Amino acid sequence: MNKVFSIILVALLSFSANADENLFSGTWTLVSGEYINYEGKLVSYESLNLRSIKVITNTHFSFVTMSGDKFWSSGTGTFEVTDSEYIESPLYTSFNSPEGKKYVFKYKKEGDKWFSSRWENDKRVEYEVWQRISD
Repeated sequence: MNKVFSIILVALLSFSANADENLFSGTWTLVSGEYINYEGKLVSYESLNLRSIKVITNTHFSFVTMSGDKFWSSGTGTFEVTDSEYIESPLYTSFNSPEGKKYVFKYKKEGDKWFSSRWENDKRVEYEVWQRISD
């Protein structure tokens, strides 16, 4: 009986330890992407030699992006997830993000890849592909 109780207890503790995690928890590396710049032109991340790491916990995100060997941008804040959207609410950024601005991304996950797109006025302004590098 004690053995059965121990197995049940371990299973419940394991489940509760993972209950707070979300499908984005972990460390991610940027695979590819593109965005619409301030001139309205589509710019590929590859042309800028962008690399980025994003770390997501149960409640917060943080990222640093480099262009070649030079700093490009960084940000950190909170986020929320729905069935179809990943929504970042930056607290601190290296770029001019208005206070209270939320960045809403439609997402799709396939295995260890995360595809996200951000839209403004029915126009896609950002598209990114991330790959999980750790849990």
